[in-house]
Amino acid sequence: MASIVDPPPSLHHTRSEAIAGGKKKSDIEMYHAMHTTTKGSKREDPLKILDPSSKKLVTVESQRIMAVLDDTICKIRLVTLLPELTQNTDKYANIISDDIQAMLKEHYKLEAQFSKVFLLQEEEETVAHTGSAKRGGIDGDVEQMSYESLCTYRGQLQQQIRHSTRSIVRLFTRNHSALEAVLKQVAERPSAATSLISTSNNLRSIIMEKLLTTREEEEERSRYIQQIIQREVKASVEVKRLEGLLQEASEEREADLNKRNVEIKKLKSDLAQLQKSSNETNKRIKSDSMKQELTDTKTSDGKCDRLNQSIAQLRTQLAQAVAEHRQSEQILRSRKIKTESALETWIAKYDTDMGERQDEFEQIEAVYKVEKQQLEDLEERFAVLEEEYNRIIEERRVNAELKAEEERRLRLLTKAAVVIQAHWRSYATRKKLKQKKKGKKGKKGK
Repeated sequence: MASIVDPPPSLHHTRSEAIAGGKKKSDIEMYHAMHTTTKGSKREDPLKILDPSSKKLVTVESQRIMAVLDDTICKIRLVTLLPELTQNTDKYANIISDDIQAMLKEHYKLEAQFSKVFLLQEEEETVAHTGSAKRGGIDGDVEQMSYESLCTYRGQLQQQIRHSTRSIVRLFTRNHSALEAVLKQVAERPSAATSLISTSNNLRSIIMEKLLTTREEEEERSRYIQQIIQREVKASVEVKRLEGLLQEASEEREADLNKRNVEIKKLKSDLAQLQKSSNETNKRIKSDSMKQELTDTKTSDGKCDRLNQSIAQLRTQLAQAVAEHRQSEQILRSRKIKTESALETWIAKYDTDMGERQDEFEQIEAVYKVEKQQLEDLEERFAVLEEEYNRIIEERRVNAELKAEEERRLRLLTKAAVVIQAHWRSYATRKKLKQKKKGKKGKKGK
């Protein structure tokens, strides 16, 4: 049957494993990205591809498998409650029958005996075993048994506990009301038993989904999971690449920090040396400046004494100069009076001369106006002649420029022809030389 055949390893990531915590978040996110439709359309459930299309078991074989699983899980739940039931039989006497109570008490005695044998066996293992150890038979006291007898007796107790457990399970199976009451009211189990029941329920969900899944759905799920695996591989490669880049950047940053720390230490040492040298320099400069100040003070005191003496001499000279200048001032004032009287005489003479010159100027101005009119007439005639002269000169200049341009072009063409002829002659000469060389090589080859 297709649903019972073992699927490939890639199909073990099913919806039940996702519910049990085995599904990664990244797979769901990638499935969302893969099944995101265009704008305006509805988005499907990202885990819908993992759901089987059928919700009920159709075949008899699959129903039998699930019935066996359910019965096994129920027995596991019951068996994991036996330690609590055997230790507190009186507490649960109202929900279990007398025959079950008797079986539980007998089972409790077997467990106590098994624990005692187990402890004695551990004590024997910790002590060095000698061939003349305690001897006794199976029917004797347990504490007087040898190590081999303890091992044999332990095996017998294990077999009896198995039979007792099976008998208790059968009795509970026949009494459904007691079984349901125990499963509902008793909830104290060891942590390992709780984990076993949880694992069994997860296994039931996985098998249920396997039985409901068809071959086509398994193939479609396989393709989907392969896509997820490929994307996961690509993502891991990209993560490794980014981690490498991050590591390189971290190393570069660490190297840069180390380099900067070295530079900072170097600068600090340089700064300390500089401060030390600057302190010494400041001290030396202060001492030198104090010495210089004392020297300058002595020098300035001497200069002040000399300047005071010079001031006294200059004041004496000033008094003598003032007396001399007063005498010269009187002489100059008498000269000034004589000059002013002479100036007035000259001004009167100037006025008389200027009147005569004004009459002469008016006569000259009348002659100037006549000559100016004659000059304007001549300038009009000369303007016509000058325009004609300028035209002739311009024509001569243009002709001279054209002639000079023609001569320049002729010289340029002549020079170009000479250069071309020289290049042609050199090219012809090189060609002849190459032909001669080829001819000589041909003769040598023959």
